[in-house]
Amino acid sequence: MQLLISSVAVQSEIATFASGCFWGVEHIFLKHYPPSQNKGILKTAVGYTGGDASDPGYRQVCSGSTGHAEALKIEFDPSVVSYAELVGA
Repeated sequence: MQLLISSVAVQSEIATFASGCFWGVEHIFLKHYPPSQNKGILKTAVGYTGGDASDPGYRQVCSGSTGHAEALKIEFDPSVVSYAELVGA
């Protein structure tokens, strides 16, 4: 994916993290890599991954009946922060 930032094209990558509450996971990433400080994260989005229900709601997913996990999608600039660093490797 290519993103235009200040008239410069940035080749971005996508990472998805499914781990408990997506709001908590997003908070931690944004605390350590705030987009306003150009630390590599360009955008985030929360949602669900896996599972067998189409278009599940929050309560439905939290009930455990859909097989979905709460997830955070991160678009990042690999020239600033690597996938390995985001994963904590």
